[in-house]
Amino acid sequence: MEKVFLTEQIHADAVAFLKEWFEVVQGTSVDAAEMIRQAQGCAAILIRSVRITAEIMDGIPSLKVIAKHGMGVDNIDVKHATEKGILVVNAPYSNLNAVAEHIVMLLLSLSKRTVRMDSLTRRGEFFKRNQYKTTELKGATVGIIGLGKISRLVVKKLSGFEMEILASDPFVSQEDAAGLPVTMVTADEVYRRSDFVIVHTSLFPSTFHLVGREQFRQMKPTAYIINAARGPVIDEAAMIEALRAGEIAGAGLDVFEQEPPEKDNPLFAMENVILSPHNAALSDGALRSMAMDSAQGVTEYLMGKPVTYPVNGEVLKK
Repeated sequence: MEKVFLTEQIHADAVAFLKEWFEVVQGTSVDAAEMIRQAQGCAAILIRSVRITAEIMDGIPSLKVIAKHGMGVDNIDVKHATEKGILVVNAPYSNLNAVAEHIVMLLLSLSKRTVRMDSLTRRGEFFKRNQYKTTELKGATVGIIGLGKISRLVVKKLSGFEMEILASDPFVSQEDAAGLPVTMVTADEVYRRSDFVIVHTSLFPSTFHLVGREQFRQMKPTAYIINAARGPVIDEAAMIEALRAGEIAGAGLDVFEQEPPEKDNPLFAMENVILSPHNAALSDGALRSMAMDSAQGVTEYLMGKPVTYPVNGEVLKK
């Protein structure tokens, strides 16, 4: 019986599913050397947030497949896996709704200053309500950088608020966006025209610090930026500078350039910033779906069945 190594805890239903076909080894440490030791003889590794490097792959000669519990595979050296003939699979549809809902939550919370209103009410400063104006979404403009699966779902969820919705994506034309209430424009137009800018792209070398000083200077001083994708897509230092300078009105962030962020991160002291600990995808339903879909990928490959969600499909052709 082949063995599957779990680097972190996953949903019990997925563990039970894997145990029907394989011996499951539950890891107890995310230290690279310890993972290599514990995973000896394993044909598969199922990971959540740990980084799987070339060193780890080379240290587990029996490894055939790496499964990502979720969509983004930036914590896996996919290039090295491909060179070694190790298949990488993920769960690209499992957390779409949870993340899309979280993005909408951040947008609404920023527009209504929810955290600040809650705080002053709890402090007994009820009558300060007249000092703060909130923003209605009706008639406002939201711009989205990156029109992938999650962004398309965000568009659908926002369509009921009677907003103008813009999007920019070098790989998506207006024809490709047919059926969505969205107007495709340049990235510069998104930054210049939007009251809310949602940045939602995968993290690649080409998208590292995609949003920086130049982009913040294009934005309205009344505009907000939202990021629930990957922290390094935004130059965090430039964003902090823009917030301090009043170049933008605020930010809603589920991700950080460094995770976990340092305790003295300046964002923590800013009342116009809403933060969450990279938990947009961690709803009950999404956690089960991510675990089941990634477990399915392991099972399909090791049992010689067609693989539903391969990341480096070229491995299957060898």
